[in-house]
Amino acid sequence: MNHRSQSNQCPYHALTALGGREGLSGKAAAPETIEPAALDSEALNEPWIQLDDHTEVLAQMHMIGLTEEDLKLIASFGPVISSQIERVTASFYDSVGRVDSLEQIIIQHSTVERLRQTLSNHLIEMFNCRINPTFIEKRLRIAAAHQRIGLSPKWYMGAFQNLQNTLLDIIRELDERIDTINLGQAVTKLLSFEQQLVLEAYESKIQHQADHDELTGLPNRRMFNQVLSQRIEANRDSQTEFAVMMLDIDRFKMINDSLGHTYGDIFLKEMSTRIRDSIDDDQVMLARMGGDEFTLICSGDFVEDKVSRLARSIISAIGQPYHLKDNDFYVTASIGIAIYPDHGLDAVQLLKNADTAMYEVKKGGKNGYQFYTNELDVQLMEKIELEGYLRKAIAKNELMLYYQPQIRTGDSRMVGVEALVRWNHPTKGVLSPGMFIPIAEETGMITEIGTWVLREACRQMREWHLQGGPLIPVSVNLSSHQFHQSNLVDYIKSILEETGLEPQYLELEITESMMMDASVSTVILNKLNELGIRISLDDFGTGYSSLSYLKMLPIDKLKIDRSFITDITVNDNDKAIVATIIAMAQHLKMDVIAEGIETKDQLDILTANDCREIQGYYFSRPLSADEVESAFFVPLR
Repeated sequence: MNHRSQSNQCPYHALTALGGREGLSGKAAAPETIEPAALDSEALNEPWIQLDDHTEVLAQMHMIGLTEEDLKLIASFGPVISSQIERVTASFYDSVGRVDSLEQIIIQHSTVERLRQTLSNHLIEMFNCRINPTFIEKRLRIAAAHQRIGLSPKWYMGAFQNLQNTLLDIIRELDERIDTINLGQAVTKLLSFEQQLVLEAYESKIQHQADHDELTGLPNRRMFNQVLSQRIEANRDSQTEFAVMMLDIDRFKMINDSLGHTYGDIFLKEMSTRIRDSIDDDQVMLARMGGDEFTLICSGDFVEDKVSRLARSIISAIGQPYHLKDNDFYVTASIGIAIYPDHGLDAVQLLKNADTAMYEVKKGGKNGYQFYTNELDVQLMEKIELEGYLRKAIAKNELMLYYQPQIRTGDSRMVGVEALVRWNHPTKGVLSPGMFIPIAEETGMITEIGTWVLREACRQMREWHLQGGPLIPVSVNLSSHQFHQSNLVDYIKSILEETGLEPQYLELEITESMMMDASVSTVILNKLNELGIRISLDDFGTGYSSLSYLKMLPIDKLKIDRSFITDITVNDNDKAIVATIIAMAQHLKMDVIAEGIETKDQLDILTANDCREIQGYYFSRPLSADEVESAFFVPLR
């Protein structure tokens, strides 16, 4: 074969595909001449390499030795590629079919035919040979597409080698007049260049995945810690202030438990977008640490007032309703803030103190922000100590139940009691639920405590019935953890059988948040209702569930939250809301009870609106079992 050098041959000299001898079909093919006119005359005058802003890419091309002359020669090879495109793409993807696991990956996400078509377009464009930003972007997109469906660089490079071998075979089959040596070298350089781009795209993607949260696309814990350490090091000498913010979503678990993880993920993506949109300064970094926990680093001139404004902006954005599964849901945010260097000189201390401040917000009612203070450390140590004692409380028989009477307004007779847990701490005395139930919920101890409360309440009520006490029910609060147990109905049934209490004398109090997923709630509540257990909707009016749930679910009683009762004598809005709840409950054939009654004026307004059951200190504080018996049962005997 007579090869002429590239220097002596015009790069647009006609290429003959399989000319003068048997080609792929096995038949002699007449020489097919492709003249320079086949290439766009205007395009020929454009620069072949347009990468002024891509210095690293230019360096790669220089290292490989890929020149404009190579690109011109390759461009004249383009029509041959178009005519042989099925053969070329087959060499790339047929190798996949020889590995079952790779073929399954392809089938799972697409089809070989679709990927072949994509590759066909890709190769035809590639052999047009204009190396510009568009060329680079398309190469990276191809690599990203393969990585997205799980095809590794190792596989990609193997298939690429098959493609290169096929292209070189086609070049060797060209007419003798073609400079096949220089053409083969040019094509090899181009494919090597493309392979480098692909590998860099994989590496860049892998690095991005290592540093970013898959769900939200935000920087992850790893990247946040790196940036925080770098910021501390940069500010160490000057002691320039910056803020670290720890943000936790209040009530997110309620959405996750009620609607499932799929909707929880949708919620978190929307959440991250809202937080990001609240930031109007490029010196703020937002990261997702995991779950519903986000962190921010606020650099630059972030004085306390500016950090406070940012915190308020985020809280406001998060507080707007979220539309999920045909309903609006509301959550709030608790934010703790620590300032470098006042609140810590290293990352561990800053994060710890921001976290401490955040939990102080939660303890104080959530939906707010707080800067760290040294006093919070003392409180944190007390909380840790309390948790240690709480883990042993049941085993040491330190928990006890108090009972608050529920009174019928018509004759002031007791018609039920609510069981309220107390903790007889070995050194601190009797503690109210607000002191330890939040800790129990955080640590997962709430299920064990809730089970003890339910069992003890049923046992005590059964004992009162056997002793001749009035046949009244006992109300027990169910935690969200308990309500969403897979075996809830069987678990409650077993406690009733164990204690001997008849089901109609057990009233379970649930909150509106537990009814977010109506399909799940309906099944659970109907099964409890079939057992004869009564269901009371606690804190009614403070949640955000649809009122339509009331007609769908087997609710026996509504409990008006004390927040509406506190100012009912001076607040006309509270008075109107209470009157509406009472009227609605009666129309729906439900009982209604108001809690938190402390004065006669409050009682008079409630009775005027036909509220027939009340609970509160006006009639009785929560009492021990012995006190209930002596004050209410003994006189009736």
